[in-house]
Amino acid sequence: APSTNPARSNAKMEPEISVILPVYNAMPYLPVTVMHMMRQDLRGRSLELICADDGSSDGSLEFLLEIAKLLAERAIVHVIEGEETTAPSTNPALIQELRADEAKDHPSFVDQDVPTEVLQLRERPLTAQDVFAQCCKDHKLKILLFKDRKNRGQGAAMSLCFSYCSAPFIAQMESDDERERTDAFFIMLEALKKNIDWDAVSCRVQCVGWNRPGMDRYVDWQNQLLSPEENQKGRFIEIPALHQTAMFRKSSIFKRNR
Repeated sequence: APSTNPARSNAKMEPEISVILPVYNAMPYLPVTVMHMMRQDLRGRSLELICADDGSSDGSLEFLLEIAKLLAERAIVHVIEGEETTAPSTNPALIQELRADEAKDHPSFVDQDVPTEVLQLRERPLTAQDVFAQCCKDHKLKILLFKDRKNRGQGAAMSLCFSYCSAPFIAQMESDDERERTDAFFIMLEALKKNIDWDAVSCRVQCVGWNRPGMDRYVDWQNQLLSPEENQKGRFIEIPALHQTAMFRKSSIFKRNR
C-alpha cells in the first residue's frame, strides 16, 4: 500500500505529471476519483492533482478542503479573483435552452435500476480520511476556486487547471471517473519517454455505472485503435480516444497553441 507517513514525504519534489480535474457537484463520486489519482504509483516520482471547483454546492469543495487539510504542506488552496481570469462569469450551458430532457437525451437511462456500486457509494461515501490513507507520500494537491463561486463551465475550469500545471506531462480526469490500476500513469509515462516522437498516449476504457449501449459500442471501437496509425485514421470516424484516457506532453500542447 502507498506510504502516507508525512515524516518521509518530500514536499519539495518536483512533480512529473500534472493531473487536471474540473469539479462541479461531483459527490459521492469525487472521493473515488481523487483516491485513484493520489494512489498512483510512479516508482519514486510524484504527481500534482489540480482540482478547479466550479461553484459546487453539494459538498465537493468541502471534501477537497478536508483532504487538503490532511495533506498539510503537500496541498495548497488558491482563490481566484475576478481580474485573474478572462472566463465568463456564467456557464454558457446554463443560459442556453436544453436540447431535450434527461429521459430523451439519455433514453438508455429510462427504467434502469441504480447500479449496485452506485447505491453502495451513496449509502457509504468515502471520507477524506479514507482517501488520505491511500495517498502516495509525495503526491501533491492544488485546489483552485473562483472567489465569487459562480459556475463558469467545464471548459473554464479545465483552462484554469492548465494554467497552474507545473509538470512536463499532463493528464486529465473527469470527477466521476475511475482509474483502479495503480500503475496506469507509470505505464503511460514510460511509453511517452520511450517514444519521443509521440505527443500523447491513451489507454483502453471500461464503462462503469449505468448501462449505455451507445457508449459501449463507442468504447469497443475505441479500444481497438492501438497504434498511432489507427488513431490517425479513426479521427475521421469519431474521437479515437477519450481525452480523460490520455497523457500529453506539456510542450506539445504549448506548441499546438502558438
